[in-house]
Amino acid sequence: MKILNYFFETRLDFSEPVKEHQFVLRCMPPNTGSQTVMDAQIIVEPPVTLSEQVDGFGNKLQVGRLEAPHDSFSFVSSGMVMVDTAQARAVPLHPMYLRESDLTQAGAGVKGFVADVLRVSCNASVLEKAHRLAEAVAERMEYVKGATGVDTTAEEALALGQGVCQDYAHVLIACCRQAGVAARYVNGFLLGEGETHAWVEVHDGARWHGLDPTNRREADCSYITLSHGRDFADCPIERGVFVGGAQQSQTVRVQVTDDAAWAALGTYSG
Repeated sequence: MKILNYFFETRLDFSEPVKEHQFVLRCMPPNTGSQTVMDAQIIVEPPVTLSEQVDGFGNKLQVGRLEAPHDSFSFVSSGMVMVDTAQARAVPLHPMYLRESDLTQAGAGVKGFVADVLRVSCNASVLEKAHRLAEAVAERMEYVKGATGVDTTAEEALALGQGVCQDYAHVLIACCRQAGVAARYVNGFLLGEGETHAWVEVHDGARWHGLDPTNRREADCSYITLSHGRDFADCPIERGVFVGGAQQSQTVRVQVTDDAAWAALGTYSG
C-alpha cells in the first residue's frame, strides 16, 4: 500500500487567439477497488465552470466550454491517492475487451509474433501468457519519442519496433486479445517526475492485473489510474475543439511522490 501525492499540469499555447473552445478532460483519478482518492482538485485557466460527468467506461469527465477568445489554456489536477493493489476486487468481464479495436487490430505481424512467443505455452494460465507477451513486447520494442503518433496502430508500431508507452500498450493489448486474453488500455501516472503514462490491464477471469511493458514490470502501488478503455482513442486525458486557425504547442508536467508519513500511520479498526 502507498499514499501518493500527485501534481499534473498541462498547458496549451496557441499561435493566435481561439474561441468557442470545447474540451473534455479525464484528469481526475477515480475511486476503484485498489485506489482510494483522499483529496483531489482541479484548476482551469481561463476560469470556467466545469460539468462533472462519467463516460461509458466509468471514467470521470470534466467538461467545459470557453467562448471568449484566448491564446492559452491550462489545467492543474492535484491531490492524494491511496493505492493498494492487494485490494483489487473481482469484477465481471465485458466481452469488448476480448475484441479488436481500431488501434489494436491484429494483422499478420501481430499474429505471427504471438504464435512465436506462445508456441510452447498451450497449458499456460491467462496471467502466464500475458506476462510472456509483455516481456516479448518489451524485448522487441525500443522507446523512441517522435517515431509514432496518436493514430499509430499496434500493427504499425510492432513492424516499426519503436514507439512510446502508448505504442507498447497497444501492441501488448493486440497480442493479448489475439491469444484470447482480455486486455484494456490504462492512462495515468507513475511514481516520480515526467509525463503521463500508459500501461495495460489484463483480466484473469476474476480481477484486473496491471502490466507495464514499457518498464518491464507489473503496475503496482506506484501507479495512479486516471482512465481506461479499449485503446487510447476511448480515454484520452485531454481532447478538445475550437474555432480558429491557430497552431498549438503543449507542455505537460507530472510529479508523483510517496507520502511515507501518511503510510506510516497505517490503519485501525475499532
